Amino acid sequence: MPVIDVSLWDLQRLVGASEAQILNALEYVKGEIEGREGDRLRIEITHDRPDHFSAEGLARTLKGILGIEEGLPEAKVEEGAIELRYEGVIEERPYAVMAVVRDLALDDEAIVQMIQLQEKLHDTYGRDRKKVAIGYYDLSKIKPPIFYRRISQEDKYTPLGFDREIRVREMYEVTDKGRKYASLIKREAPPALVDSEGKIMVVVPVLGSECCKVTPSTRDVLIDVTGPQLEPLLKILSILVYSLLERSKSRRVELVKINGVYPTRLESREIYVDRKQVGEMLGIDLSDEEYRSLLRRARHDLRGDSVLVAPYRINLISWVDIAEDIAIMKGYGNISRVPPPIITAGRRHRSEISSEDARRALLSLGFQEVMNGVLTHSALLDAFGLKYARVVNPVSERLDAVRSSLLPGLLSVVSGLKRPRVKLFEIGDVVAEGLTRRAVAAAIGGDGVTITDGIAVFRSLCIALGVNCRVENGHMYWCAEGRCAELKGEVDGYVGEVRPDILTKLGVFVPVVLGEIFLT
Repeated sequence: MPVIDVSLWDLQRLVGASEAQILNALEYVKGEIEGREGDRLRIEITHDRPDHFSAEGLARTLKGILGIEEGLPEAKVEEGAIELRYEGVIEERPYAVMAVVRDLALDDEAIVQMIQLQEKLHDTYGRDRKKVAIGYYDLSKIKPPIFYRRISQEDKYTPLGFDREIRVREMYEVTDKGRKYASLIKREAPPALVDSEGKIMVVVPVLGSECCKVTPSTRDVLIDVTGPQLEPLLKILSILVYSLLERSKSRRVELVKINGVYPTRLESREIYVDRKQVGEMLGIDLSDEEYRSLLRRARHDLRGDSVLVAPYRINLISWVDIAEDIAIMKGYGNISRVPPPIITAGRRHRSEISSEDARRALLSLGFQEVMNGVLTHSALLDAFGLKYARVVNPVSERLDAVRSSLLPGLLSVVSGLKRPRVKLFEIGDVVAEGLTRRAVAAAIGGDGVTITDGIAVFRSLCIALGVNCRVENGHMYWCAEGRCAELKGEVDGYVGEVRPDILTKLGVFVPVVLGEIFLT
């Protein structure tokens, strides 16, 4: 999880509370204080609260916990006169969005926090700038309108940290950011933001310019967010805007017009919530007054039966998330523990007993066990032609789907071993057609391996489990034509030889037979 560094003095100034109050309120925040050195706190923040990646977001939440400020944070959003114009199509990063936050009171610590928020968002939601890249600019040093266009690598500008102009092609070689991120764009014609005087503000998403750098004397900050998809950019923009608003005297935001339209209004969202359902989930009775109070302390508001949530709370999807916020504000320690109404003796579930029997049987046949996660990469499941549930807000792009079969993950392990012969198995849960099932899968790889070897293994496995199964001709998308068998009877499953094109795609260069049965 991301770890942020904040100044306790800065938090006190932003919140308007004592050190003791701040430290006490931090216990309600999702995260954990990892350490303290003088005035500096190191706090581990959960991935689902990117608005807490800087002192400003933490301060906003702490003010709600302490009752200093409640309800939706104030934001005076206006349609500004500044315009960003796209010139041509930037295929690798076709979208850019912007906003201006006015009347800021900045100092060195504020700039440290701005950069920290920028980099934490880059590393997490931005996938190291592949999906999202962020820039800050001193608006007083820019002459609108602003253009999003390609430039030449022979163009000159002064990169951040430099005291002289260099060519863009030199920047690729002489700066750390240039060496690291140049691969994300077309080097010979990189995308850039350029003002009406021709000043290069940033080579997107590589490195900004000294010409419009934010300093403690900056009063109006222009924010840009670029990337391949529009929706994630608008979400990240809302986090950045509301973070800077905590240091704005007037709390004014000006939306930047993009090609003649405003892509966002930075408006609150409505989530329908049944108060009774929340009380049942948490095991508590919530009066109207307490329910409203807890919601407002969580920085939400009520409109009828719906909860209004601020745009920066991008992690909120349903009423269950609202219930979690209510539980956090109330304090888990203040929710009484109730013993279960039925007292029973614990025992192992049948599927666990069958799993252990299957494990012993496959180990006795010379197989090695592997363990993959329930979340996997959708590209693996797509390669097998499987249907699956996609994760709406994945922590990682390689964990964006719930596995519906063990076979893709098992073959992925085979590809990583690079051995001439392998015998692997895995036992675990999969989610297929809305049901969770316990699966047993095996992989046999090596020259001369055929479907007959796989059928022999699964017949032995069925005997060890004490179940009847019969083998019939079958067809699976990932199987070679005529090389697939279906297992039926008291268990169901399939065995087959993997198609050569799938093996090649995953970097496996020996024949592989895969099989899978379901115990539940």
